[in-house]
Amino acid sequence: MVVIAGLAVTGCAVGAQASPSSAVGAQASPTSAVAPGAPSTTPTPTATGPAADAIRDLNPAELAWQWFENHSRIEPVDLTQPDQYGRTYTIGAPVYADADGDGLEDMAVPIAQLDGNGFREQWHIWLATAEGSAEQVTIPIAWTARCGDATESVTATDGGFVVHEFLREPVIDDHLPCAQPGTFEVTRGVGVRSDGQTRTPVNLADPRGYGGVCPTHQRTETGITKVWGSVGPDLAAPLSIDGEEMYLILTHPHTLTAEVNPKRLASVWPPDGHVDNRICVWIDPVRSENSAE
Repeated sequence: MVVIAGLAVTGCAVGAQASPSSAVGAQASPTSAVAPGAPSTTPTPTATGPAADAIRDLNPAELAWQWFENHSRIEPVDLTQPDQYGRTYTIGAPVYADADGDGLEDMAVPIAQLDGNGFREQWHIWLATAEGSAEQVTIPIAWTARCGDATESVTATDGGFVVHEFLREPVIDDHLPCAQPGTFEVTRGVGVRSDGQTRTPVNLADPRGYGGVCPTHQRTETGITKVWGSVGPDLAAPLSIDGEEMYLILTHPHTLTAEVNPKRLASVWPPDGHVDNRICVWIDPVRSENSAE
């Protein structure tokens, strides 16, 4: 069976070819971005350890930040002075919610990088620890870049955060000036899953999916294949989808998904579903191609 992957929706609620001006003042829909049974954003006090909202006492600008260039290059940054390339970094206002279901509030915080006329901003989740400190999830859940995607807002919701963004879609948005964001509108929920010492953002609507930025994919035909996918790009990451038959198409190349080998980020959705309800997972392309019908 073959369908046209029109890419009308990412995560949970997307309006393809939306005008960026329509995002001004728009409200994200937490109910459509969260899976049923997700934990409440109102934390429950713990019998021992820090207060449930202890993370609010931390100053995000005083934490030890890392900048995510790609999955192969994550580097510490000094917020007090320019780096070796003359780039400076600033921290924005945090948003609070329990993103990993441990009863402690966590926070999503933007870090901006200014490089002359260049500008990039990434939103990262910081998880509260039992010691009263915080741990950065190094994979960003959203970003903004000149000539690239734009984050409209990040807000709290049950189980984590809601990202409202405008993705820049190759070919479709090539005519746009660099100062203007893309036209592909996305609203999605993001939480965090822990696997040992690894912390990975996941899609709240379907935790089998990756919770980082999920680029657009080609508007082309695709077929059903067996999918072995994970929420993380590491080869050792456990499978969140294990041999399930689904539609699959690779996402467009993107700065935040580069330098991962052999895995690639792909859009997938069930045979009886619709591309509007796609999730993104990391796959081994060779294994998927060998299983194609």
